[in-house]
Amino acid sequence: MLVIPRTTTALLDDMLNPQAQDVWVALDARFRPILRGFSLKLGLDETDAEDVTQETLSRVIKHYREGKYDRSRGRLSSWIIAIARNCIRDWQTAASNRRERRGDSAMIHLSDDEALTGIWEEECRRVILEHAMCELRERSRVEEKTIRAFEMIAFEERTVVDVAAELSLSIDSVYAAKNRCLAQLREIMSRLTDAYELT
Repeated sequence: MLVIPRTTTALLDDMLNPQAQDVWVALDARFRPILRGFSLKLGLDETDAEDVTQETLSRVIKHYREGKYDRSRGRLSSWIIAIARNCIRDWQTAASNRRERRGDSAMIHLSDDEALTGIWEEECRRVILEHAMCELRERSRVEEKTIRAFEMIAFEERTVVDVAAELSLSIDSVYAAKNRCLAQLREIMSRLTDAYELT
């Protein structure tokens, strides 16, 4: 199901409102895929990445409601990265106490703010693109064949001739499909980039 991201201001307002029943859904939809990818890139396995993601999201809501985030001092994403870093450190400590040797690559990156921000932004861009493609499919009037032609060219790096032959389209139709999808995708991604504060 497509969940349109709220602005950061709306999300933060809802986190303070105990009546906002869907705040967890909104927070989860917006940050879980980013946090999961972030954790995986820092060396956690699938299970540990899920655990760290869940714990990070729980701490975000708890700490925010306790007044521990001051928007005037930085972006929400920077604050969430710091919480995720602490959750990963906690995981490392627990793993070390169990004498497990996992997470070595995570240890390398946890002290490098620039590297952590880069990984976070890369994951944001990936999630924004996935969300934008989902929105293009579910909310636009673009036909599936047109979207498929665009995907084959843009993501699979297929030639226009191959795409035209496989989808029984003219070469001009494939170019038109590419241009139409690209224009709509740029518009969607611009809006989502603003919502995710990735500028």
